[in-house]
Amino acid sequence: MSLVMSPQQNSASFALQSRLFVSMKRAGRVIDLVWFQQSAEYARAVLSAADNMPDAEVRDISGKLRNVLPDYLNQGQNNVSVLPVAPRPVPTVVAAPVVAAPAAISEPVLTEEVDEHPELDRHLTSLR
Repeated sequence: MSLVMSPQQNSASFALQSRLFVSMKRAGRVIDLVWFQQSAEYARAVLSAADNMPDAEVRDISGKLRNVLPDYLNQGQNNVSVLPVAPRPVPTVVAAPVVAAPAAISEPVLTEEVDEHPELDRHLTSLR
């Protein structure tokens, strides 16, 4: 069984997919319609995200797409195996002792640029 939408499913639901794209974009979410048509897993994820959005139009379009594409959306669900994932360890932060670094003594840079300090006499130098 192919995981790509059939031409009948594509033509029957293209208008709804386009409306879903526009409605979700207005609500701040952007989806990929090409990937929606090529991956049933992605389509299920998009529709579940649409079901949880506060916009009623997005939820309505999501329900209509579920009614139009039930066979496509159910593809591949039986073949998915979920492997248990061990929880990631929480990193512990150990405070390092504070050591005062010696203050770096820098030599002042002498310039004779009068444009930086017009109030200075041109024979005086200024510190940068």
